[in-house]
Amino acid sequence: MRAGVHSRVVQIAPMLVQRQITPHTPLHVACFGQTRLYSKTSKRPSAFETTVQALQDTSRNSEQTSNRQLFAQLQPDRRTLEKLDMLQIGTVKHGRFERKKWFQYNEPHVKLPHIAFFAGAQTPASFPVESLPEVGVVGRSNVGKSTLINQLCGSLTARVSDKPGLTQQINFYTAGRDLHLVDMPGYGFAFAKEEAAKSWLDLIETYVRKRKTLRRVMLLLDARHGIKANDREFMELLDRSNTQFQIVLTKCDLVHRIDLAKRHKLVSMQTEKSRNCIPRVLMVSARERSGLNELRKDILHTCTLGQKYLANHKKLETIALAEYLEQLKIYQDTARAKKRRQ
Repeated sequence: MRAGVHSRVVQIAPMLVQRQITPHTPLHVACFGQTRLYSKTSKRPSAFETTVQALQDTSRNSEQTSNRQLFAQLQPDRRTLEKLDMLQIGTVKHGRFERKKWFQYNEPHVKLPHIAFFAGAQTPASFPVESLPEVGVVGRSNVGKSTLINQLCGSLTARVSDKPGLTQQINFYTAGRDLHLVDMPGYGFAFAKEEAAKSWLDLIETYVRKRKTLRRVMLLLDARHGIKANDREFMELLDRSNTQFQIVLTKCDLVHRIDLAKRHKLVSMQTEKSRNCIPRVLMVSARERSGLNELRKDILHTCTLGQKYLANHKKLETIALAEYLEQLKIYQDTARAKKRRQ
């Protein structure tokens, strides 16, 4: 045997021993290896079973990437973009020499009463007596529940922290003796033990199932991420308990306006099959205080307080919208004239 051939055999020999190759091993197994060893008694899968397994793996991979692919393929709704532009929700990039609007929509302010903490419940036995209509606020940890409650009512009563999982009980706030806002613990990621997180979820489930004065649950979603697995599970819980809920996208100031319109459309599509979801997805930013009036109006109408707090609001809103549309037409006409001159 030549020296080169001998050295090559010496290199391959450990590999043959590692693969348990004998003189009777088939050639394709000896060359490429085998991921699974079958004994004489075990049954080798048929070609059909192998194909089915491959299809299942492919479908599983497609499910993991479907949301991202669907989001990339979506086209934003024109009316949603116009509304975001009017309410100045979401970020937008302007060109260096692009003309910016010199006007804005002077939205009539909707005011909710100041809130005051009056009860906290860590067990169902400590729930306060049912009296006023209640609106619950729930969502994943660190989605901005307490911050949103403070901004809605112009208060600093609800405790706020950057650390997820600060709210560890159901907090009841009274608003002007007209309604109760209920701040629930966050689900999902939190700096808490698994037993404590499970007890919070059981507490929330008991509350939404048995509370007769609960009118609606505001389910907060991070606008950057949309619906996640924990959100979907909680929506199923609300459907099982026959509890009305409404989706509110938070932190909209961190999302580009086009992506925000696409997220709004995707969330609306994903929740249209839910029998208890209100088909009206709201978008808010607690930091910029934008979109809050729409949420305030929905809360007041839910608690049948529209006549008390929104007596002249519709008229003021019509006037403000007419002024905005007039200025928008002038802006668009001047932009077209400038483009023709160029």
